[in-house]
Amino acid sequence: MPNATPQVNLDIRNSAQTEPGWVNVVASNGQTYSYSYTGGDDGHGGLVQTSGQGRDTAPLQLNADRRYQLSSSNPCVFTNDTHDQLSWNGQSPYAGSIVDANTMVETAEYTINVTDTGNGNCNIPCDPRVINQ
Repeated sequence: MPNATPQVNLDIRNSAQTEPGWVNVVASNGQTYSYSYTGGDDGHGGLVQTSGQGRDTAPLQLNADRRYQLSSSNPCVFTNDTHDQLSWNGQSPYAGSIVDANTMVETAEYTINVTDTGNGNCNIPCDPRVINQ
């Protein structure tokens, strides 16, 4: 994530998609949803930073039907963040930021949990990667 990390955008659909750039996932209600990330450092929501170049913030915007909202209880989960480099700064049900301390080398993942408020408040996990080189 260079210090001027581009906006990350996330779109959600309540059906499987076959178009390039869409990932199909089974939500907590057993139904198939799809998500697509744009922006970030790789154009697909992925974030890449060279360790030691200073703290970076990646803004994330949910660009979908308003029935989809970032989970109120756990909007962003980090895995393989072994050096505690990443944190979440929620700003609204539709936006937040991933903050990278960027002091250690690691490859981690973030999962944005989206709630479909129009379909029983099911959870839809959406996960690209974060790399500190």
